[in-house]
Order: sequence, then C-alpha cells, then structure tokens
Amino acid sequence: MVIKELEQLGSKQFSSKRSIVLIRHGTTQWNVEKKYLGHTDIGLLPDAQEELALLSEQCRNLTWDAVYCSDLLRCRQTLAHIAPQMIEQATFDSRLRENHFGQWEGLNYEQLKDNLLYRSWIDDPRKVFPPEGEAWRTFAERVDSFLHEHIWSEHSHKHSHKTLIVTHGGVIRYMMSRLINGVGFWDTHVIPGQAIQVDLEKQGDHWLGRRVNFPYIGL
Repeated sequence: MVIKELEQLGSKQFSSKRSIVLIRHGTTQWNVEKKYLGHTDIGLLPDAQEELALLSEQCRNLTWDAVYCSDLLRCRQTLAHIAPQMIEQATFDSRLRENHFGQWEGLNYEQLKDNLLYRSWIDDPRKVFPPEGEAWRTFAERVDSFLHEHIWSEHSHKHSHKTLIVTHGGVIRYMMSRLINGVGFWDTHVIPGQAIQVDLEKQGDHWLGRRVNFPYIGL
C-alpha cells in the first residue's frame, strides 16, 4: 500500500474520499498507575462520564456510516458514553485490541526496568516481545487486516465515507503511521478520551491521508 501526502496531488482528481475518526478509550486505573494494559479486560474509572463529557458533546449530533470498536470493555464503555446512539450500528472487532503484553500486563516501568529482556524490548520492539505476549509482526498484521478490509478495500469505501473507530493508544499510533506518509509510530501522541480525525482521498491505487482538526467531519 503506497501512501503519499495529500498536498503532493495538486489539482488531480480523486475517485473516493473517506473521513475517519480515531478515539482512544477513557482512563482506567492501570493507566493512572502507568501499568502495561493490553488484553487485560478492565473498565473505565468511575468518573468516566465526567472525563468524556466534552467528547460526548462533540459527538452528540454526529453520525457515521460505519462504527468499529475494540471488543474490550474499556472501549465498549467509551463508545457508550460518547455515542450511545451508534451502539446498535457498531461492529466489535478483536483486531482493534491493544498489543498483548503477556507476562508484563499489570506491571510498570519501575517493576520491569532491571529485566534485561524488557530493556531489549524497549530498544527494539519490532524484534523482541514480552514473554507470552504478542510479537510486533502479529500486532501489525492484525491491524493491517482491519485496515485493508474496512478502510482500503474497494468494497468498504463504496458503502461508508464517515467511519468511527474506538480503540487503544497503540492501535491509533500504528494506524496513523499507515494512513499518513512520513508519520512514525511514536510521532502521534494520544491521550485517553482523545479523538483524532484523518481525511483520506484516493487516486488510482493510492490512499492519501492528512490529519485534520476534530470535530470537523466534512468530506
């Protein structure tokens, strides 16, 4: 998949357009404690409604052609807070889960900093992975599978132009690196409860992405 910056196209015409809003789930207790949280299925903090109030207001009158959400509880709860009108339309997809941190789930940096394997993983996460955890290649392949099926495929863009995805920080960082040319995994900073919008336009086989301010949703 070849991705280029939108501004490189000049006045060329596009065969299709898409607007994608990526939302990271709200804060959990493990987020507060800076613990690695991947597939462990815990919910949001009790004050989630207050934390997500602004995002809920921004989403109140918005509609999407397609809604996808990680099947983990913290994402389900986030969707219920910010867009309860879209729950029946939502598809809950395990490919949108955070990376699985294996034996390091529920631990933080202070607990792991003297672990040599952990330090190697920090230095090169694409080659090293947590014990009983998920390899980078496996994580990337499942997220790419989702993108190909629901974002890049000919079938998907014929039927949906505005897409909402409620997922996790690592998934959003990876998607941004795939949707916008020149954006690396660590270039995107996303906090709990934050929405990021990406507009895509297509010329031939090329999807061209740019980040725009949310809550602008126009195509």
